[in-house]
Amino acid sequence: MKFRFTGTGDSAQVPCFGCDCAACARARVIACARRGPCSAEVEVDGHLYLLDAGRMDLADRCQRHRPHAMLLTHYHPDHVQGLFHLRWGCGESIPVYGPKDPQGCADLYRHPGVLDFQVPLKPFKPQSPCR
Repeated sequence: MKFRFTGTGDSAQVPCFGCDCAACARARVIACARRGPCSAEVEVDGHLYLLDAGRMDLADRCQRHRPHAMLLTHYHPDHVQGLFHLRWGCGESIPVYGPKDPQGCADLYRHPGVLDFQVPLKPFKPQSPCR
């Protein structure tokens, strides 16, 4: 199994617009010091699973390795904005799991494209038996 954070910033990200703190000043000069929107990848047995989808380059990333499924923690734009371009892709649907949130980025639900929103997960309830 491989786990990789692909974004660890909050909604303001780093560098934050108009901020002159040391971290933001450094991030403007050094690309690897930037902190993008929340997202992570888990790869298990060749299958890619995404945790949140804040990356704006998500469609490009998924072109190289199509996700087997996605898990969304909540529907704030900095956690789902990458889905807006990805959904218009072609091919097999991608299961997307997340909490019930009828108001959260509702346009994704009205026009899901290749995204297949699943029945919301129940908190703290196992989805399959432990081995």
